[in-house]
Amino acid sequence: MKKVFISLILFSLIGFQLPANAMQLEGEELAASPVYKPTVSAVKKAMKKMGYTFTIDSDGDLKYKIESKGWTVYVIFDKLSSGKLWNLHVLAQFSTKKSRYDELIKYVNQWNTQKKYPKLSMKDQDTLRVSLNYPVQYGFNPDEFEENVIGVFEQTLEKIGDETYAMRW
Repeated sequence: MKKVFISLILFSLIGFQLPANAMQLEGEELAASPVYKPTVSAVKKAMKKMGYTFTIDSDGDLKYKIESKGWTVYVIFDKLSSGKLWNLHVLAQFSTKKSRYDELIKYVNQWNTQKKYPKLSMKDQDTLRVSLNYPVQYGFNPDEFEENVIGVFEQTLEKIGDETYAMRW
């Protein structure tokens, strides 16, 4: 009886240390990448580890520059009314020529039809907006954030910047 009781205690202690999985998939291997509780501090720590220098804007969101281009990128923290972080919204904007608005709308519509992300929109007649959502409701994976969110966003932002250059200057 003691062995069963001790085994149960040890198992329960180990169980509290392992990450909870929402769903078990029989025959599938769990990923090795750590998933953290989605918090603003976890995102800040990941950005610092990635080598980014950022500031906090008046809304409490991260703001950094892509130095080689001079572009500003925001990482906006979308929170529930409870304060829990559920989404990271990555956003950048380009000033554009009002006279090229019709061409830009055509570009935006074509892009959004052909690409999954990031999404493009016109904030107004002279501002092209590029944005990407990264839901973190079930956990924040810094490796995925680095590779598939920030990395892909910046590469795609450069492509969009190049393709719209004539409509911006």
